[in-house]
Amino acid sequence: MKFLYSLFFVSVFFLCQSVFAQAPKTLPSFTFDEVYQASKFNSDKLPKSGYIVLDFYDPGCGHCQKMGAGIARNLSKFKNVSFYFISMNDKPYVDGFINMHAKALKSAPNVKFLFDAGTQFIEKFKPSNYPSLYIYDAKTKVLVQHLDGEDDVNKLLKALGIAG
Repeated sequence: MKFLYSLFFVSVFFLCQSVFAQAPKTLPSFTFDEVYQASKFNSDKLPKSGYIVLDFYDPGCGHCQKMGAGIARNLSKFKNVSFYFISMNDKPYVDGFINMHAKALKSAPNVKFLFDAGTQFIEKFKPSNYPSLYIYDAKTKVLVQHLDGEDDVNKLLKALGIAG
């Protein structure tokens, strides 16, 4: 029953957010757990150059799986991009996502997997679909583009000014 209440709350929250949602124009501060390290990751640790891509995803989401696989296939093109995959799911689900759809991401030096144990990401970034990708300029922390519900990696490449 608790699960149903949680599911209802998150569904209503997403519905309300989609009506009023706008991606934050400047990168808000945040702190999440690192999935593969026993430590916290906060926005102070973000790079100061290149691009930052925050990918809010659900490991069971087909669009998220397709985007993750596309990013993994094109990692060599993302030299100046740091990816942060943020999920509200526990490590076993993240492992399944990586192992089935995007193995190359786990060992990539420019990719981190983060865990949001609460609703911090939803509250600060106001996503309305999965995946929800936020591209920020690392130097200025200003939003370059927000891709909501997108599964085509070529649109991400285009948003970053990278030839597909």
